[in-house]
Amino acid sequence: MPAPRDTAVIVRAARLYYEQGHSQTQVAAELGLSRSNVSRILTQARDRGIVEITIHDPEGPPRRDDALEAALRASFSLREAHVVSAPRTTGMEAVAREGAALLVERAPHVGSIGVSWGQTVQSVVEQLETQNLRPPPRVLPLVGGHSALDQLDAGESVLRVLASRLGARPETLYAPAMLESATAVETLRSESSIGQVLADAAQVELALVGMGSAGVHSSPHIVSLMKLTESEHAAFDKQHPVGDVCGRFVDAHGVPLGAPTDQRVLAVTFSQLLRIPEVVGVAAGAEKAPGVMGVLRSGAIHTAVFDVELGREILARSGSAGDS
Repeated sequence: MPAPRDTAVIVRAARLYYEQGHSQTQVAAELGLSRSNVSRILTQARDRGIVEITIHDPEGPPRRDDALEAALRASFSLREAHVVSAPRTTGMEAVAREGAALLVERAPHVGSIGVSWGQTVQSVVEQLETQNLRPPPRVLPLVGGHSALDQLDAGESVLRVLASRLGARPETLYAPAMLESATAVETLRSESSIGQVLADAAQVELALVGMGSAGVHSSPHIVSLMKLTESEHAAFDKQHPVGDVCGRFVDAHGVPLGAPTDQRVLAVTFSQLLRIPEVVGVAAGAEKAPGVMGVLRSGAIHTAVFDVELGREILARSGSAGDS
């Protein structure tokens, strides 16, 4: 990949792709680069302001459901609930646009931002336009790395892209999120370069997190990376996990689970997450309702961003008939 100073190469690639309509494969052949390098160059062109993309959306911003938002705020003691939809777009896209708009609103007023990972968080960061804040906030990881959940299509991590879009430099955590033993977690936490980043992450003013539901999407993969033994898996199941946030699981009442899974995660602790002044939780898809409800009941989320389908399913399950 060209160094940041190779502006001519970046401009050439951008002209071929955006002005002449060449595919990334064609640009790669023209410049003698790999397709993955071209993807990164195009990302750099946007992040450096060489390319500016303006979208004129005749439908305007995502539409919000005021009545559903009020009901969710009352049911889960949320400060804010943003329940959105947009014609001819997916729930994930609507949530990503609303989440990005929230970041644009909040970022100039905080000194530090923490971020987890997951598909919805990725989508939010992808929608965020370059802000170049002065001074920029500190941008820190709330969780260790996860190759499947912490990379955008261009190969860059969510943390790095978020920092770049805010004109900041990311403070990286070079360690995996899930480990195969509690001893390994403690050993890594004792390393000053890792322990200090996590300590600083616990002090952020604003956090952007995804919310998972046990058994769907990425949640099973999180557990599989821990390499639980049969007896450990039985102990995990006995605690009735329903949802997860920052790699940590909760039951249907919002109570954080203990060993073995809680001891296998390299991330801010649940108690630290509860002390962050504002945690913005994003999620899309009705299938996530059981897990998201558990996370909401934990008290970890202050501001929630959902699509209409998820919002309706959560409210239906939290009614007088009880959770299903």
